[in-house]
Amino acid sequence: MSDPLQERVVAAIGEQYEIEREIGRGGMSVVYRARDRRLNRLVAIKVLPPELAYDPAIRSRFTREAQTSAQLAHPHIVPIYDVGDRHGIAYFVMAIVGGGNLADMLAHEPRLPLARVRAILVEVADALACAHLRGVIHRDIKPDNILLEEGSGRAIVTDFGIARAIEAGTRLTVTGNAVGTPTYMSPEQAMGDREIDGRSDVYSLGVLGYQMLT
Repeated sequence: MSDPLQERVVAAIGEQYEIEREIGRGGMSVVYRARDRRLNRLVAIKVLPPELAYDPAIRSRFTREAQTSAQLAHPHIVPIYDVGDRHGIAYFVMAIVGGGNLADMLAHEPRLPLARVRAILVEVADALACAHLRGVIHRDIKPDNILLEEGSGRAIVTDFGIARAIEAGTRLTVTGNAVGTPTYMSPEQAMGDREIDGRSDVYSLGVLGYQMLT
């Protein structure tokens, strides 16, 4: 095995999870396809690289991602199965969704049929409504974070990595910085406004809908 991080992940959690391969990598996490040895089911494991884990703010954000997502039980939100921190490896385990994401689909078919766009928007909106009722704002709705279930094609929202609960005094982002993907941000989020609510996610969803239609 040539990947040092994967070697550390295997050493930390290999007894419980059989790590198969890397399936995704972002700015603050790496995702592996694995098999839960106890339950004999495929899972996805998101890992915070050790070089980032030393930063308390990043670690707090990563932990909040797992805690927040685990509270959101909904057919169109990726379920979280487990969260842990072993031997310097912070990770959480979630359902694996085959079928790729909306970004992959749009790369091959930039303008989707109206019925398909409607179905995706309804499903994502339903997931966001569930989150908003629980005080959770996603803050990064974009094609990469909309998974498409293999077979059914249903949309499933993932990566609440920069979401935060609307709680007095909660501060997980650096003051004055806008966190998210600029192309899809609402104006108030782009300006670094801390008081954004679910309407900001609805704005991003509107941008996403416009992209799919045009």
